[in-house]
Amino acid sequence: MENEAPVGSRGAEPGGGSAGPCWEPPGARPVVVAAATNAAFEEDPPPYSPPDPKSAHLLYPPFPAQQGPVLYPPAPFPPQGLPPHSSHEGPPSTTGPSVTGHRQPLPKDYLVESVLVTVFCCLLSGLVALVYSHETRAALGRGDMAQAYAASRKAQSLVLFSLLFGLFVSVSWVIYVLVALYL
Repeated sequence: MENEAPVGSRGAEPGGGSAGPCWEPPGARPVVVAAATNAAFEEDPPPYSPPDPKSAHLLYPPFPAQQGPVLYPPAPFPPQGLPPHSSHEGPPSTTGPSVTGHRQPLPKDYLVESVLVTVFCCLLSGLVALVYSHETRAALGRGDMAQAYAASRKAQSLVLFSLLFGLFVSVSWVIYVLVALYL
């Protein structure tokens, strides 16, 4: 009986073999492990039911109270469709505030030019110029001057490209027709 392996050794030999955590010295008592079961989890779970709305205050904490009104910075110009609110007489100013305090002109959106070159000159680059002119207006509406200036420059260059491309194609077509008729 001294050479028998203990019950908890799981096949490890007492005199040699592995020295891992399963090995028990000779004469050690076997360890009994009991598995605990929970009778509540032996059946199927109950069907889902949403929490009671009357107990929502127990599940979610209340919102903290605000300490006064929330103030937003003023927009550079009034929204479309509303007249400008100004205390001085005369036309509304076309300049907006800048970081340095000096007033600089607002970027032009080139919407009319984009529509004209889309219809008469070059459809593809005119449509892209139209997208950038709309992006310029949107950036001005939200007060993002850096994005408005960048989109305005792109719209201007695309309008100019569309115009020059349309003129080039028109002049080339006229030359081709004249050459084809008289040669």
